Amino acid sequence: MAMASAASRTLGKPLLVLVFLATLLLVLVSAVECYDGRHAVTHPAMARRSRLGMGTRHVHHRRTATPHRYVLAEKSNATGSGAKNRSSPATSNATSPTQAPARPAVPSKHHRSHKHRVRNWIIGFVVGSLAGVISGLVLSVLFRLTLNCIRGRYRSRSGVTIFTPKLIRRAEHLAFLEKEDGLASLAVIGRGGCGEVYKAQLPVEREGVEPRFIAIKKIKKQNSDTPNNLSDEESRQLDKWSRQIQSEIRTVGHIRHRNLLPLAAHVPRPDCHYLVYEYMKNGSLHHALKADGSGSGVAGLSWPARLRVAVGVAAGLEYLHVSHVPQIIHRDLKPANILLDDDLEPRIADFGLAKAMPDAQTHVTSSHVAGTLGYIAPEYHQTFKFTAKCDVYSFGVILAVLATGKEPSDPFFTQTDEVVGLVKWLRRVMLAGKHAEAIDPAIAGAQNEESIVLVLRIAVFCTADEPKERPSAKEVRCMLSQIKIHQDWN
Repeated sequence: MAMASAASRTLGKPLLVLVFLATLLLVLVSAVECYDGRHAVTHPAMARRSRLGMGTRHVHHRRTATPHRYVLAEKSNATGSGAKNRSSPATSNATSPTQAPARPAVPSKHHRSHKHRVRNWIIGFVVGSLAGVISGLVLSVLFRLTLNCIRGRYRSRSGVTIFTPKLIRRAEHLAFLEKEDGLASLAVIGRGGCGEVYKAQLPVEREGVEPRFIAIKKIKKQNSDTPNNLSDEESRQLDKWSRQIQSEIRTVGHIRHRNLLPLAAHVPRPDCHYLVYEYMKNGSLHHALKADGSGSGVAGLSWPARLRVAVGVAAGLEYLHVSHVPQIIHRDLKPANILLDDDLEPRIADFGLAKAMPDAQTHVTSSHVAGTLGYIAPEYHQTFKFTAKCDVYSFGVILAVLATGKEPSDPFFTQTDEVVGLVKWLRRVMLAGKHAEAIDPAIAGAQNEESIVLVLRIAVFCTADEPKERPSAKEVRCMLSQIKIHQDWN
C-alpha cells in the first residue's frame, strides 16, 4: 500500500501533463482536418473551371486551325505578292473568329503540392515534439520509480523503511529489532536527550566478507498506551522526541553527501522508534579532541587532521544551505554531533532539530531556544528566529574549539574574575595580537602557526555579533580549502 501511494504521488503531476498534451494534440489534429476539408471542397470547383477552360481552348484550336497545305500555299504566295496579301488590322479583326473569354487563375499543381508539403511538415513537427515530450515524461517517471526502489524508500511489509540499501540490503537483517528483547544483548555506546545509542553487527552474508556494524538510536514515543500520570515535563519530553524523530526522517532520510551521516533505516515499534545509522568507530569530534589514547577512538588529533575536519564540516554545511532544495538549517552544530569515519572524515549527525526552510522564507521561528549553550547565536536568544547565519555562528565556535582545544564549557572561562565566554575571549586575544595564547599546545609548532592563525581569524569572522557581517557557508568552505591547500603544499 505504501508503495502504491508513493507511486501515485510520483505519477500525479506527470499524468496531468500527459492529459493536457494529449488534449492539445487532438485539437491540433482536428484543426488540420478542418483545413484539409475546406481544401477538398474548393478543389473540385477549381478542377471543373480548369476543365472548362481546357475544353474552350481545344474548340478554339479546332475552329481556327488552318490545314497544313493551306499554310504552305500562303507562305509561297507571300513570297511573290509581298504586301498585297497583307490584310489591314481592321479586316483582320473583322474576319478573325471570336476569342475565348478570360479564364480565372487556377492554382498550379506545383503550388498545391507546396501547400501539402508545408501542411505535412507542420503536422510532423507538432506530432514529433509532443511525442518527444510525452516519452521524456514517461521515462523520467519510470526512472524515478526505479531509483526509489533501488534506494529502498518504500516500506516493507514489516514496516521497516530502508534508506541506504548499500548498508542494509534486506529488511530481514533488522528483524531482531522487532523482538521485545532485541536490544538486551547490545552494547550502549552513547546516551543523549532522546535516548540511548546501541552498537550492533549485521549478519554476514558470505564468508570472507568483513562484518558491518550499525548504530541504533532508540527514541521513545507517546501513544494511546502511554500512562496518563506523566508529569508535564515528561509529556513535553515525549513530544520533543516525537518531533525530533519526524525531523530526522524528513531531512536526513533523503539527503546524500559524503560529510553528512545518512539515515540507513527506520524501524517503528509500538512504544518507540529505532533509527539505524552506519557505525562510526572513531566516535565524535568531542571525544577525539579529549582522547588521550587510553580508551576507544583516536589518540588526539593533529592539526592537519583538524583542518581536514573543518573543511569537511564546511562542505557539509554548504550542501545543506546552498545545494539542497529546500534549504536545511541544522540548529545544533557542535563537536558532539560531528562523527569521524574510519578515515577521520567528518560526518554531520543528529538532525533532530533540523528544519527545512522553503525559498520564500528567510528564517525559522521557534517557541523556545533550541540548541547547546555556547554554540547558539546571540540573535537567536533575542528573537527566537533561526537563520542560516546561526549555523555559521555555531561553525565558527567549532573552528575556535579545533584551534584552541577549549570548548565553551571549559573550566578555563570560569576561573577568571570576569565571566567571559570562548567567543569574547578569542576576540580579545586576537585583537591584542597574542596568538600563541589561543593556540592549543597539542598542535603548537612553527610549521602550523600560520594556518592556525588564519583559522582563528575565520572563527572570529564567523562569530560576529551582526549576522550580516558573517560569511556564508560557501565562502567559509572556500577560505578553509585555500588554507588546507597551502598547508599541504608546505
